[in-house]
Amino acid sequence: MKFLVSSIVLSNKLTAMSKVFHPKAQPIFANFLFEVENESLRITASDGECTQCSILPLAMTEGDGKICLPADRLLDALKNLSEQPIAFAIDEVTFATSIKYANGKYDLVGLSANEYPISPVLAGIEKQVSIDAPILNIAISQSLFAVSEDSIRPIMTGIYFTISDGMFQSVATDAHKLVRNSYKLDTPVESFDFVLPLKAAKIIKNLTSKQTAPITVTHNGREAIFTFKDESFRCRLLEGCYPNYNAIIPNEHSHMATIERESLLSAIKRVNIFTSVATGCIILDFIGTCLGISGKDIDFSTSAEETLFCAYAGEPLRIGFKSEYIKLILENISSKEVVIKMCSPSKAAIILPAIEDKKIENLSLIMPMAI
Repeated sequence: MKFLVSSIVLSNKLTAMSKVFHPKAQPIFANFLFEVENESLRITASDGECTQCSILPLAMTEGDGKICLPADRLLDALKNLSEQPIAFAIDEVTFATSIKYANGKYDLVGLSANEYPISPVLAGIEKQVSIDAPILNIAISQSLFAVSEDSIRPIMTGIYFTISDGMFQSVATDAHKLVRNSYKLDTPVESFDFVLPLKAAKIIKNLTSKQTAPITVTHNGREAIFTFKDESFRCRLLEGCYPNYNAIIPNEHSHMATIERESLLSAIKRVNIFTSVATGCIILDFIGTCLGISGKDIDFSTSAEETLFCAYAGEPLRIGFKSEYIKLILENISSKEVVIKMCSPSKAAIILPAIEDKKIENLSLIMPMAI
């Protein structure tokens, strides 16, 4: 079996696909599966939980076949080559592989493709929907910061996706902060819901970053397959019942403030330098048209205060937030101004973009800290 391919194209593709690998996976999963058929190269990378497949067109082929090649050695060899065509010659009996380029060649030995586990066809009740790649990319990008890292509640270590009544929602929470993004779909699609693991979400985010066409999502509650033009990604879903997040989102707010997002974010970053490392508590004082931002560290006798202008409606209110949480929320909102809605110093606050998007509704929730 022989084929010709661009060194840079192959190197970039393998580097991107290597994010699927896991150091504790079975030894066979430390290899790429190469399959040559009909003048195309199909590459597979997997860790047993996630599997990514990609198809590259080939300039020249001689014979069809398949082989497993060691990922680390192949990646290291290709990244040191300049842009040029490279020729693969593979002995399908001994699995000896020769990679020839302008100034020399690499020789290595692969493994039989028969040793590589191939995932079976999805079993059980399947649901299939089509989602625009940009919407899926934004949904994941704006949710990642709120995903829980607590293994005690594994269902919260992923992003919860739902489609219902013409709305596509993505939700993530770690019980301290929550983000819910809602997208109005142009055409109704079949209802579904599943929880996508964090690793899989990051890979799909990268895969959709330059895609514009709709993506087909097929799932059966245990596994999901995301199908692109020349790519496919399969992963195991998180199983369990996601918390009823709507129940903790307050419906009534007696205090509301509108403030320039960048100014608030910069002030919090500055004041945070002088706050307690243990608590990271930032105090916000809303009084009329002024917002006081303060923090202190009693152990080191440090403190900081700043005052910003804001449009505020309600009685004077003093409320504390963990600085890291409110920073992450503000960094993941794109609007120039934000609206902060509050009930009391002990109840969750809502942060929204000041200017609503007709297609996208972004809502963030943050739990207060005791002052």
